[in-house]
Amino acid sequence: MALDNIRANKGRSFLTMLGIIIGITSVVTIVSIGNGLKNDVVNATNQQTNTVTVQVNTEEVTDTQVITGEDIAFLGDTFGSSVENITAYQMTTGKCTTRKGTFDAYVTMTTPDYENAQYSSSLVKGNYFTENDMDSGRPVCVIDELTARYLFGNTNVVGMSFELAIDSGIQEVTILGIRETSADMMEVEAAYQSMGMPESISIEIPYTLSEAFGQPVEGFSSISLTAADTDSASHIAETAVRLLGSRHQDLGDAPFMQQRPVDLSDMMGAVMDGVTAFVALVAAISLVVGGIGVMNIMLVSVTERTREIGIRKALGARTGSIIAQFLCESAIISGMGGIIGILLGGGLTALISALEVGGIHASLSLPAVIVATLFSCGVGIIFGIYPARKAAQLSPIEALRRM
Repeated sequence: MALDNIRANKGRSFLTMLGIIIGITSVVTIVSIGNGLKNDVVNATNQQTNTVTVQVNTEEVTDTQVITGEDIAFLGDTFGSSVENITAYQMTTGKCTTRKGTFDAYVTMTTPDYENAQYSSSLVKGNYFTENDMDSGRPVCVIDELTARYLFGNTNVVGMSFELAIDSGIQEVTILGIRETSADMMEVEAAYQSMGMPESISIEIPYTLSEAFGQPVEGFSSISLTAADTDSASHIAETAVRLLGSRHQDLGDAPFMQQRPVDLSDMMGAVMDGVTAFVALVAAISLVVGGIGVMNIMLVSVTERTREIGIRKALGARTGSIIAQFLCESAIISGMGGIIGILLGGGLTALISALEVGGIHASLSLPAVIVATLFSCGVGIIFGIYPARKAAQLSPIEALRRM
């Protein structure tokens, strides 16, 4: 009987389903996109799981700049070939001057292994500074292609010099190498320029050169170690924490701690889950609106079918039978809307993933499909209860009198 009534009012039934269809499609698509973004973020974070970070435990140590160059050299000698590189750096700001003018600059004071640091781009010209350059505090630097264009107008600048000022110190530094500027960085820089923000000047120098500027780097707050293989990364981090602790016993019982990229990926995954859940919750509001639409149309149906209800009750139909009839009708409408919404959401997910819209690899979520199905059926039942009870409570005499 419910299906017959739905077929008899096809247009009205479809319009009633539309709110449910839109809500379910939105929830399934948004959750799928969120899953895709989460997977992309986690995979990008885990690209180098053989890199671990050992840092000062700020809960135990007040002065965090305690990892010295001697500590780094000691770890390098101890680990030998089991560690590919050990990187440490400090960031500061300065000003560089060429014939094109004076520019604000971000200066990275670091070690030679920073050449192959995680997320760093590769050298396209020249060479990186060496251990000898660092030990002697030689005034040399490495810049990226974008910085070269800003400072000199071209990238053929290996061997050229410019003035670099940090605090009150000024040094003439020679360019040893040029890093590639990634496409992502070019896009970011273009956005900065469109907003009238200053140029992004990036310079890398040996950390020992900081002494020439009057601000010597005495130590670092963290170091990154890249193991030769992924399986040994955790053991190397634990060993580094223990070795550094033994060299700095005056700092307390646990002055250092380790952090692996997997910790960061877990955190980023949790953040993405939270964002996806929030956006899906906002999209689910349309399901409530759709449910109100179901309730309204069922109330109209009760009014239109007063005669039918009166006759059925006069012939002995029980209250439960009337309630079941109208609940069944509202549940079918919501369920059909949910199925259509799931199919549309799955189709949109496949389309977004195939076209890689915005670089997103959407991933259909089975739990989201199950929850959407249950929710759509639940909407029909919950919002169908009031019209069903109203129909069941009609007096047969009153219903027949309205014929």
